[in-house]
Amino acid sequence: MRSLRDATARAEILNRIEQLTAHSQRRWGRMDISQLLPHLSDLLRVTLGDIQTSPPAGPMRFAPVRYLMLHVLPWPRGRAEGPPEVFTTAPDTWEHDRAALLGLIERYVETPPDALPPTNPVFGNMSGKDWDALNYKHLDHHLTQFGV
Repeated sequence: MRSLRDATARAEILNRIEQLTAHSQRRWGRMDISQLLPHLSDLLRVTLGDIQTSPPAGPMRFAPVRYLMLHVLPWPRGRAEGPPEVFTTAPDTWEHDRAALLGLIERYVETPPDALPPTNPVFGNMSGKDWDALNYKHLDHHLTQFGV
């Protein structure tokens, strides 16, 4: 699985973020472009421990399902809903939201995997490799959703 900790994968994600505009249109789902950057930032804030989360619940918290969802299977388009914690930040200006996202990506890369929270509200117990897979896959999924 690709990771933001890999310079090549990170450069690809950063390039795709730069291709987004305030007028990019979604290909599926309900989220609009103004909600995208705050949502992407909120998962990174959860990952970095900036946003406290509820205890894990649901079937994806079990190791076999978590592994499949993070490391093997593609994510469904427009069907899944994330936990409320990843929809907490209200949109600001496009430039502000993009700068915040880029800064959080940098903070994530600089944070050692063993300093990340031990659990995620959807996937339960998380290793550093699980967080790496989740963050890359989440960014890739939503950038694809908006055509970049």
